[in-house]
Amino acid sequence: MKRLSYICCVQRIPVSKLPFDTLLGNLTFDIPESYEWPVVKCQKPAKLEITDKIEDGVRFYTHKLTFRTCREDLDMKDNYAYLVTTIEGKRYLIGNRERAFPIINMSDVHPDSLGTSAMLEYTVQWGSTRKAPLLA
Repeated sequence: MKRLSYICCVQRIPVSKLPFDTLLGNLTFDIPESYEWPVVKCQKPAKLEITDKIEDGVRFYTHKLTFRTCREDLDMKDNYAYLVTTIEGKRYLIGNRERAFPIINMSDVHPDSLGTSAMLEYTVQWGSTRKAPLLA
């Protein structure tokens, strides 16, 4: 069976504005429809990798979100949570109000071929003992 799991939308807000304090043990939860998440204008699709490993007897998940954009003014000083949406409509939350917060890094890419666009590449990394939760 084919999975259409391309990331078609990236949104983010400061973790201080999340509509909840902490994530519970639920695998799926809901964010109120009235809550607006600013959209990051980026080249589609973005890339999300989730890997896991066992550290000291505890499963640890590493999330890596990569997207390309022309925007140079993307704030990298504050702590943000990211909401990513797949082409199927599934939404995943990367980050919460608890440490460790997602870390964002920027690369100014100068391509080696004329067929590749010169864009800024942002990488968001977040490590947690729980996998990015699926939002209803």
